[in-house]
Amino acid sequence: MLPDSPIPHAASGPRRGWRATAVLTLLCLPLSVSTPVSPPPRLVLWAWERPEDLRFLEGRAVDVAFLLATLDLTDEDVHVLPRRQPLRVPPGTALKATVRLQVLPGSSLARFGPDRLESLAGSLAALVRRRPDVTALQLDFDARASEYDAYVDLLQRLRARLPPGMPLSITGLASWCVTGSWIARAPVDEVVPQLFRMGPDAPVWRARFSRGLPRPCAGSVGLALDEWQPVPPGVSTLYLFNPRPWTLDAFARAVAETRP
Repeated sequence: MLPDSPIPHAASGPRRGWRATAVLTLLCLPLSVSTPVSPPPRLVLWAWERPEDLRFLEGRAVDVAFLLATLDLTDEDVHVLPRRQPLRVPPGTALKATVRLQVLPGSSLARFGPDRLESLAGSLAALVRRRPDVTALQLDFDARASEYDAYVDLLQRLRARLPPGMPLSITGLASWCVTGSWIARAPVDEVVPQLFRMGPDAPVWRARFSRGLPRPCAGSVGLALDEWQPVPPGVSTLYLFNPRPWTLDAFARAVAETRP
């Protein structure tokens, strides 16, 4: 502790007046209020159907959403194509299983009756139950307008079959993320709008989302390294797609882009 300073004698009148003026001046100065900075979003790397070595993520708080399987759907059959490429991640990495649904030409999910939707939900749940290391399931399906009702029905059936507490996520098109969208009926924990490969309307959607994403798409978003854009405000989880295999350098560049 510093020693006590001696207390000076009171100064004469003019000295006291100077002090009062100084105090009033300080009281009238505007206070600088620092604007709180939002924490950077949690990162999730998409690992698609190719060899991926993500062991450079050791010690980093990054999740991995890997393609577990692709399901080719026709009006008569479902063909399951499991992942065939190796995936290497550090021990303890949170793994989200992504399943791609593809309706082959001439077919439609809208023509799946209740029995077929129930069977498809069972197949999806079985894929996850065979992977005890998976912490969440994500469906990647570009549903057409005629398939919205069937997709919601499938998600409801799938939700009932998943292990208790397992989050259910879906990717989404930018056009789904508007006020009053059908996607609000989907019984999911997360919608991840993919703000890339959006075609000629991309500038319109990017300008709209630069002000933030409306519910139910708020919170998560997917960006691509080769079509980079600023992360929309309010995003807490950022999925990153790399058209090439991930490397430490590519990851470092992506991280730098997401930090203010």
